Amino acid sequence: MPTVSLILPYAIPEKRREKKFTPNMEFAAIVSLAEATRKKRTMIGVSSERVSFVSKLHYPFWAVPWENSCLILDGLQILTSIIPYKALPDIELFIRDIERGETVRELFRSALETHAQTFVDFAETEQFPVDAIITDKALLSSFSEYVEDALALKEDTTGNIVLTTPKLDEKAAVENAKKVLDLYQRIQSDIKSLEFAARVLNETTKFHQQMILREVELARETCKEEVAQVKPSVEKKVETLLKERDLKIGRMNRVAEAELNAKLREKARRERELEKLGMNWAEYKKRLDVRKRRHDQIGVARWEHSIRTCENKISEARMRLHDLSSHIERTRKESQEDVNKLKYAYQELIDVERKKIADIEFSFESVNEKKRRESEKLQFMTEHITRLINQRMEQKRLHLAEIKSLAIPWQLEQVTLLCVPFYLIGYKTKDKFHYGVHPPLKVMSSEGIVKKIEKAILSFRLTSRMKLLLQPRSNALNKMFSFVFEEKIKADNTLEKSLHELGVSHNLLANPNFRDALAEGLEELKSEGWINQEESVAVMKAYA
Repeated sequence: MPTVSLILPYAIPEKRREKKFTPNMEFAAIVSLAEATRKKRTMIGVSSERVSFVSKLHYPFWAVPWENSCLILDGLQILTSIIPYKALPDIELFIRDIERGETVRELFRSALETHAQTFVDFAETEQFPVDAIITDKALLSSFSEYVEDALALKEDTTGNIVLTTPKLDEKAAVENAKKVLDLYQRIQSDIKSLEFAARVLNETTKFHQQMILREVELARETCKEEVAQVKPSVEKKVETLLKERDLKIGRMNRVAEAELNAKLREKARRERELEKLGMNWAEYKKRLDVRKRRHDQIGVARWEHSIRTCENKISEARMRLHDLSSHIERTRKESQEDVNKLKYAYQELIDVERKKIADIEFSFESVNEKKRRESEKLQFMTEHITRLINQRMEQKRLHLAEIKSLAIPWQLEQVTLLCVPFYLIGYKTKDKFHYGVHPPLKVMSSEGIVKKIEKAILSFRLTSRMKLLLQPRSNALNKMFSFVFEEKIKADNTLEKSLHELGVSHNLLANPNFRDALAEGLEELKSEGWINQEESVAVMKAYA
C-alpha cells in the first residue's frame, strides 16, 4: 500500500440517525441480506444455493492532485472514457499570412479574403481515450460527497484491510492523469494561440487603418497646397473675365440704348402726329355737321372727303406706331438676349477656371471616399474573422471547464489511494458459482420507518427491511458496483479468479469471532425493530 491512503467507511449514518451503527450491526445486516436473497429451494432445472463466503473487500481508486482538486482513477481499470478534442485550423499559416501583409495592404487584404472561412469550424475532432479516469459527473459527485462525509466523521479508518489487487499502480495512475493534464494544457495553449491570432489580426488591421488615415491626411495637405498654388491665378483670371464681360455688356447696352432712344423719339413724334390727325378729324366732323344742317351738298361732299382722307392717314399712322412699338420691344429683347448670351459665354469661361480648383478638391474627396471604403472593408473582414475566432475560443473555454469538472474539490499534497469498501457474497450451487456485490451504503434512521414496519410487519420481507435500513449512497455508485463491476466479474476470468481467492481467504464466516459478532449484531438490529426473533434465530441457525 502506498504511503498515503484513505480508507472510506462502508456505512455512513444519515444525519437524522442518532444511534450508532456498529460494525457488528453492519456485518449482521449484510449476512441477513445474503441469507434473504439466496435461493432456498430447488426449482425445475435450478439447484439450491448456499452462501459460500461473505468478504469485506476494498476497491482501489487513485486520487491524483491537480491544483486545488484531484482526479479520481479506477484502480482496476474497469471504467474507461473518451474525451473528444477539437483540433484548431492551421493558425501558424494564418498568422504567417497576416504578418506577410503587415506592411503591404494588398497582401493583407488577400490574406483576409483567403482566411474568411478558416475559423468557421475546427479542423477535425480527435478522440482521446483516458483509461481509468472517472468522467461520469454523477459518480464524481458521489465520490466528492463520500470523501467529504468520511473526513467529517473523523473516525479511525486505519487498520488491516483486504484491498482488491490494483491493476493500475501509483505510477501508472499518475501517467494516466497526466494525459488529462496534458490535454488541459493543450487546450490552454490553443486558447492562447487563438488569442494571439486575434491580437495579430486586430493590431495589423489597426496599423493599416492608421496608415489609411495618414494617407488621407497627406492627400488633404496635397490638395490644400495645389489649391493654394492654383487659386490666385484662377481668381485673377475670373476677375479679368468679369471685367471684360462687364465692359462688353456696357458697350452693348449703350449701342442698344442709342438705337432705342432714336426709335422712342420717332415714336413720340408719330404719337404727336396721330394726336394732331385726331384733332383734325374732330374739326372736319364738326364742319360736316354744319354743312348738313345747311343742306350744303357741295360742302358736305368736300368735308366727307376730307374726313376719309384724315381717317386713312390716322390708320396709316397707327400702323406705323404699332410697327415702331414692336420694333422697340424686339430691339430690347434682342439686346437682353445678346447680353445673356454674353453672360453665359463668360460664365462658362469662369466655370472652367473655377473647375481647376473644384477638380483638385473632387480628386481629394474621391481619394477620401475610396480610403474610407477600404478601411471599412478591412474592419468588416477583421470583425468577421475575430468573431469566428472568439467563437472557437469560447468552445475551448467550455472544453476547459468540462475537463476541470472531472476533478473533485479535494486538496491533496500527494497521490492518495482511496480504499472503497464493498461486500462480496459468494453464492454456490452444485455446478455454478456467482457473486453478489454490496456497494457502500447510507444507514437510515429507525424512527418513523420502524413504526411503519411494525404496523404491517407480516407484509415486509426481510430483504425489504434490510434495503430500507441500508440504502445506496448514490445511484451512480450503486450502478458502478452492482452493475458495471458485477458484469466485469462475469466477463473477466482473471478478475473473477482474483476476487474469488480474496473472498475465500478472507471469508468472514470463517472468522473465530464470527458467531459472537453475528449474535451481537442481530440483537442490535432486533432492538431497533429491523428483524424479528424468528428471523434472528433462523440466521444464527443457518450460519452459526
